[in-house]
Amino acid sequence: MNGKSASQFTALAPHYDELMQVVPYDVWVDYVLLLFSTVEHDPKKLLDCACGTGNVSFELAKSDIEVTGVDIAPEMIAVAQRKASESEFPIRFFEADLGDFDLGERFDSATCLYDSLNYILDPATLRAAFARIAAHLESGGVFVFDMNSDYALTADLFTQTNFDPNKALHYNWQAQHDPETRITSVEMRFNRREEDGRQSVFVETHRERAYFLDEVREMLEATGWEILKIFDAYTLNHPHSASERWFFVVRRM
Repeated sequence: MNGKSASQFTALAPHYDELMQVVPYDVWVDYVLLLFSTVEHDPKKLLDCACGTGNVSFELAKSDIEVTGVDIAPEMIAVAQRKASESEFPIRFFEADLGDFDLGERFDSATCLYDSLNYILDPATLRAAFARIAAHLESGGVFVFDMNSDYALTADLFTQTNFDPNKALHYNWQAQHDPETRITSVEMRFNRREEDGRQSVFVETHRERAYFLDEVREMLEATGWEILKIFDAYTLNHPHSASERWFFVVRRM
């Protein structure tokens, strides 16, 4: 049972931060902290689930939050641990499967961002992940997470290319959605121009499942969460039929 499939973040791991350098992580974290504030919650000790190379973890730590990060992909955690060893922030990073992990401690807050939960393709495993995250939060703890909507994963939004001549890393992504399994597969082909002029090429296929909003609600309620807020991404508005991403604010009962 896996969260992010470890095979999906292997060849990409050394290049992930380069690929994602256009993402304004500081703005993302400002929004996440705003969501915590909408329920008058002030994170002090936070579990960052599916943390990848730790970009969100480090941004959260800048707000004087004690952060621990977990991710299933050892290559991504290795990058995060290297960055932590060079950082002023004492962030701990552990390899862990969200569907089956136990750190032996509890937190007052948790996050899981960048549609990481959509990578859990089996609904039973997603339910288990919600239960395991709940087990790591104190009663009254708050969990903020996002998911790609079913609209986003069925509207062919993930067929993308970037051949910017000013960038060393180029990519061509081709997405295909299977309505029977509700899984969108994205074949990601990367070409990187190395400093010595060589070209390195690697391919990964990423898969995400399209969950329905009511389906996620039922899973949360069945695993010990009180649903406080659900927002259309990056706003404080209710989700709508064309919302591409949902943000959830839920409390451990």
